[in-house]
Amino acid sequence: PMIHWPETMMTYVPERKLLFTGDAFGCFGALNGAVTDSDIDISPYIPEMYRYYSNIVGKYGIFVQKAINKLSCIEANYLCPTHGPVWHENLRYISSIYNKLSKYEAEPGVVIVYGSMYGNTEDMAELIADQLVQEGVRNIRIHNASYTDLSYILSDIFKYNGLIIGAPTYSNGLYPPVEAVLNAIKVRDLKNRYVGAFGSFTWAPQSLKRIKTILQEMSLCTEDIPMAETKCGVSDTAKVQCISLAKEIAAKVLS
Repeated sequence: PMIHWPETMMTYVPERKLLFTGDAFGCFGALNGAVTDSDIDISPYIPEMYRYYSNIVGKYGIFVQKAINKLSCIEANYLCPTHGPVWHENLRYISSIYNKLSKYEAEPGVVIVYGSMYGNTEDMAELIADQLVQEGVRNIRIHNASYTDLSYILSDIFKYNGLIIGAPTYSNGLYPPVEAVLNAIKVRDLKNRYVGAFGSFTWAPQSLKRIKTILQEMSLCTEDIPMAETKCGVSDTAKVQCISLAKEIAAKVLS
């Protein structure tokens, strides 16, 4: 049950050592005439498995772990999910991805998610990304929340262990597309990430306060959150803060 609905069931066919897994081990993507992973190039399906898991199953990691433990005594030659190819040749690899995701484990890398109204917050995002590169971080994903579909943002957030959120103040609160991303992360009960935040404002410095409040409401991180903030354009002080933020996050994700 709970992968990802209460009524979810799996069915095992012992004569064929075949397991119908429901939503578990599924992914987005048309099969284009093929059925099993033996007949396709699986590389396009792996990112779609991350996207499927993070958006459909993401909240239920504890139940995925329970299911994996129950299945440990079952010998299966085929995994037949509701969505995506039937897995046969790559059973160990596919199972390892689900095991890792359901433990909220991630690869070294940083996802920068930001929104920007006049370009100031975007300038900060670029400055932080540039410093991350200089610090040796190779996996860096930058998403403008105003344009990138939420499903792709969540997929990267589940994949990498660093997350930096940035937004301007909007109507004395938080820029709505970024708040939507934070709320989606909160719903999925994501854990064990190294998190930073940055923001800009014109009249009232509220965005960074709001980001910090939402992050602290989650079990996402247990450490202090490095932050950078600017009024209007990126000030010299803000540049120093951005560089410091990037250095701190890089040191953590690469440790």
